[in-house]
Amino acid sequence: MPVTKNAKAEKTPLEKVFGPGGWLARRHPNYEYRPGQLEMAESVESASENRQHLIVEAGTGTGKTLAYLVPMMRSGRRVVISTGTKNLQEQLFFKDIPFLKRLFPDVRVALMKGRQNYLCRQKLYDIEKQPVLNGLEEVAQYPKLKDWEAKTETGDRAELGWLPDSSEFWAKVDARRETCTGQKCAQFDRCFITLMHQRAAASDLIIVNHHLFFADLAIRGSEVASLLPDYDALVFDEAHDIEDVATQYFGLQVSTYRFEELARDSEATLKLKGLKSDEVLQAVAELRRRAELFFDLFPKQETRASFDNRESFLQMNGGIYTSLLNALVRLETELGRLKDRPEELNNLMRRAVEVRQALQTVLESKERNMVFWWERRGRGLFLEATPIDVAPLLRQRLFESVDTVILTSATLAVGGNFDFLKRRLGIENAKERILASHFDFPSQALLYTPLHLPDPREPTFARQAAEEVVQLLKATRGRAFVLLHHTSRCVKFTSACNLTFATP
Repeated sequence: MPVTKNAKAEKTPLEKVFGPGGWLARRHPNYEYRPGQLEMAESVESASENRQHLIVEAGTGTGKTLAYLVPMMRSGRRVVISTGTKNLQEQLFFKDIPFLKRLFPDVRVALMKGRQNYLCRQKLYDIEKQPVLNGLEEVAQYPKLKDWEAKTETGDRAELGWLPDSSEFWAKVDARRETCTGQKCAQFDRCFITLMHQRAAASDLIIVNHHLFFADLAIRGSEVASLLPDYDALVFDEAHDIEDVATQYFGLQVSTYRFEELARDSEATLKLKGLKSDEVLQAVAELRRRAELFFDLFPKQETRASFDNRESFLQMNGGIYTSLLNALVRLETELGRLKDRPEELNNLMRRAVEVRQALQTVLESKERNMVFWWERRGRGLFLEATPIDVAPLLRQRLFESVDTVILTSATLAVGGNFDFLKRRLGIENAKERILASHFDFPSQALLYTPLHLPDPREPTFARQAAEEVVQLLKATRGRAFVLLHHTSRCVKFTSACNLTFATP
């Protein structure tokens, strides 16, 4: 029978859901009883009921997703599920959750992604008033986007199978925070971001990804409004990634792209709003010149290096650095002088201040728990200030603030225990479980290491590796799942193999 979300006293044993002949076995044609899955589900439910943290390593094939979803959906608590990728988010929301809704029909579920995944209606309407489309491709895409905007309930770009991932048009109409006017926008009540937040606030289960979760955690307690509603419990799926993601969001980054986006958005906003200001345009041109001079001080080749010589760097290049700061102040000032300026220009002023403060922090900060470095990647130069240790931040903001945090992955333990993970994440008290994989790897798996392939950085690597993958696919009769770390390599492999690959 369906289980209501508040029927804690009426809970049936989890064995009747996961066990042989249980609910899952009767409802899923390919279900196979796995003792480790039931054991994990019982551990998750116990942690939730006793307000404890839980670290559980479950090998591939255990069925981790259902093992945490079932106890959390029947917990009666508001739970956030954070995944490592948007792909896994969508799998949960569009596949696993609808299946389990037959068991928990009253549980309300919401999907939340970063703002850049959603359409901004006001930007789309503004484009109709001003000729800002570039090329025949964007001209052809605009009416299709307008038709979709009138029909979509979510505004999620994932619905647009025809829009290329590399589309520059989407950046002109997405709902990223830098260009959002919030409640002052004429479309606020119809805004897809507003609707997403309303759905989340009314939900029991909220599906996010690690990037959105830590973006929210980094601003909680500040003057900026939180991205997520308050929650009672939290599950990290693919928890092995969270230290890296947390480090990114508790740090600072300034890049050539951030300067160029500020300059480009300033010009575009004036054009969209029909405003004329030679002073602002001159300030934008000056910002571009000063930014180019500053970032040209760094080596041209693609590399990553420590920036522990910041003091001597400023002594040698203080004039260029100061001129760049002044260019940001000038742009902020000229924008502020415009009379009856729309809210979009106030946003640009705020962004100029934020970029200036971030640049000063990266170049001048004496913070001892930060490591400073720079990286040239493609056409971009990135200056970074990264926490050396995020454990104190996570301990205070996460593990001491939320009474139930579940961390799960196939790879969490080191040497058979979680000591390293707990030290790196600041976890002091947690239940621990290590569950063996459901698969018999010694008799069913083979490790193959091709020694003849070139270094992955070599230009011929993608082609040769793709040829190797094709041979492996033939040998396994197509029974393979290829994972690639870099999206650029996915593109090269797809082209070389004439196949489709997924990126984690």
